[in-house]
Parts: sequence; structure tokens; C-alpha cells
Amino acid sequence: MKLSIIPSDGAVCENEVCYIGLTWEATPLNVHALQWLDTTGNIEYNDGKPNETITDLPQWALNAEAAWTVANTPVPPPAPTPEQIQATNKNTAVSLLNQTDWTTIADVSDPAKSNPYLTNASEFLAFRNQVRPTAINPPTTPVTFPTVPTDTWATI
Repeated sequence: MKLSIIPSDGAVCENEVCYIGLTWEATPLNVHALQWLDTTGNIEYNDGKPNETITDLPQWALNAEAAWTVANTPVPPPAPTPEQIQATNKNTAVSLLNQTDWTTIADVSDPAKSNPYLTNASEFLAFRNQVRPTAINPPTTPVTFPTVPTDTWATI
């Protein structure tokens, strides 16, 4: 891990991802910066004290790293509102009905009028009858929609 900390700026960079203006506790006032690479690092001082080589991160640096982790953790999106869920339910139901509209054409399943012909029109009818109420009156809670039947064809 590559870590750079500049307390006066509230800056913490971990593996080239940087945040400025962070706050954390316990950094000594005479620390200008910390540079760390994998297992060793240096603390630079602003009071004339010589740089210090370190093999363990001090607690204040761990505090700074924790502040970086908080800043680098994405905020989860807000939960959808009931109105958004309702709109999604309606849109999905309407889309499913639109995708299967072709199964309602009379001659598609009539062997006397179509060759090949759809042999499982009744499955599509049952599917559409399950989906239609959601398109007409969508609920405000998530819906698990039935699976669209696979069209099956036969020839005369």
C-alpha cells in the first residue's frame, strides 16, 4: 500500500486516491507529512526534527487512514419510493405485454391459417392474464413477474 498523509491539509492519499479536508485525531503538531510504501515509511517534521524512518504506522496515521476509508466508501443509493416501485412495476408489466402481443393474433395459433403455427398460445394467454392486473393497477411493492413462455411451433 502506498500512503501519503499531510495533516495540515487534511490530505490522505492511498494508492493514488486522494482526499483533502479530512479530519482525524491525535496527529502531533510537529508532523508535516507521512510517506509510506508497503512495509516502511518516513515521517517528515516541521520543527527541524530529522525525518524518522518507521516500520509500523503510528496510531494517528491509522486514524487518518480510517478517515480516508470513510471518504472512499460510496454512499448507497436511496431506497426507491413506493411511487418509483409502482412506476417500475407498471413499466415492466406493459413491456411484457407488448413483447407478447403477437401471440394474441388469431391466425398465429390456427393451423388452418398459419404454417408453422404457435402450439402453446394458451400458455401465453395465462401469462398475459397474470401480468395484466399489474399493468392496470400496479402495486407499490416489488412484484415478481412470471417467466415469459417459450414459443413452441408446429408445422402441418
